[in-house]
Amino acid sequence: MCSRNLRARIPLDKMTKDLIGILNKVKEKISDNSDMVWTNYASAKAFREELQGYIDELEENNISSLETLQHLFLPTATLQEHSISNGWSDEYMKLSDEFDQLYSAMKNHG
Repeated sequence: MCSRNLRARIPLDKMTKDLIGILNKVKEKISDNSDMVWTNYASAKAFREELQGYIDELEENNISSLETLQHLFLPTATLQEHSISNGWSDEYMKLSDEFDQLYSAMKNHG
């Protein structure tokens, strides 16, 4: 079976919930003691608050931040740099792969 056909059968709300789960896992990794040098954020709190804003939008079925989130997950972007600096790069790679699959499915949904 073609993966596109499989994606079309997965409800968008299920994909959105999965994406929220990924963002919550990422948010948990951003502690007040995080090294933020290689990110665009002045503090861990600011970074968590921004992620929470995206989560809030997604919970309202607003996927307008999908492109912004995709930029956060790009190689050498903020999330990967944070993961490397703070010792969770292996987990980041798994979460990033999950994000990439969801991003593609959500962009091609319907």
